[in-house]
Amino acid sequence: MSDKLKKRREIILRVLLVLSILAVVAVEIWYRLIDSPTELTTDIYNSLSRLFGTAVALVFMLEFSLGKILHPLGNKRASAILYILPAFAIAINNFPWVSFLSGDCSMSASAPDILFYAFMCLCVGLFEEIAFRGCVLMLLLKKRTHSKLAVFMAIFWSSVVFGAVHLVNLFTSSPVAVLLQIGYSALIGGLCSLVLLETGSVWACVLVHAVYNFSGGVVPRLGEGTIWTAPEVALTAVLAVIVIIYCVWRFVTMPQESAKNLFFEKEKV
Repeated sequence: MSDKLKKRREIILRVLLVLSILAVVAVEIWYRLIDSPTELTTDIYNSLSRLFGTAVALVFMLEFSLGKILHPLGNKRASAILYILPAFAIAINNFPWVSFLSGDCSMSASAPDILFYAFMCLCVGLFEEIAFRGCVLMLLLKKRTHSKLAVFMAIFWSSVVFGAVHLVNLFTSSPVAVLLQIGYSALIGGLCSLVLLETGSVWACVLVHAVYNFSGGVVPRLGEGTIWTAPEVALTAVLAVIVIIYCVWRFVTMPQESAKNLFFEKEKV
């Protein structure tokens, strides 16, 4: 790339960054000016904030040459789809299937409400995966692709950071609930990191994350009844143990080049 094109690219990225940040600020000001926001208003605010926050994170990725994982086809390996099926199993099983099919819980919301909630979950998945897998994990991996241990530590610390961010929920939830959220958020962060290594595409991570959030939140938000029955807990625990064992095996047997292939040639170390 010529110096002229590099300069033009830098200007465009900086303009996009400023516009994205201004959009985030504008949404924040708009929400703060509302005296008594309704639930719908709050949902729109949260979704817009995450969408514009995603834009900021995307510009950050491009600025630091982390954009290879933005390719929708990733590493183009058909086998990657099979390898990430356990991640989707965890995501889909976050829905209380046993309780729902046994009648212990039910859904009474309209289709538009369910679709809007799905959109909200997609916004969360977009922002968190672009920010944490696309930026935090990729920056940690950038100089740590030389060994499996180094890759593992990058995944570990990025997942810890992802879990720790949920400490902000202490202002609105009980300490026990927040601690549980921190724990399973860190585990989901690790799972999505493995999905990224397998597919080479951050969009696969976004999809897993969005499905996981939707499956786990749609009944508590739009339904009613008892979710965590004994059979539900048992199924979740057994599946979690199986997937954890699988993830450990897959990480150990995964080609060393998987982490290196997340970067453009000139960025590989």
